Amino acid sequence: MAEYFKKEDQDLKMVELVRVPREDEALTIKSLLSSYGIECILQSDITHSVYPLTVDGLGEVIILVSNRDLEKSKKIISKTYD
Repeated sequence: MAEYFKKEDQDLKMVELVRVPREDEALTIKSLLSSYGIECILQSDITHSVYPLTVDGLGEVIILVSNRDLEKSKKIISKTYD
């Protein structure tokens, strides 16, 4: 099955773009990146539907993008949030 993947795709790694305190902010960033054709993964240690709050960083959401899209993603975020 590995023959279906290109070498460049095999070298991709997911890296942290940013950490945000709330899921709604993470979803907004995910939507923004998606509009530029950048896929991302949201990662959190808790289930926000069960615990919809953040205490001392416990509910923060980490946004991961491919290492190939990291710089472009940073520019998009900085333009939007500056």
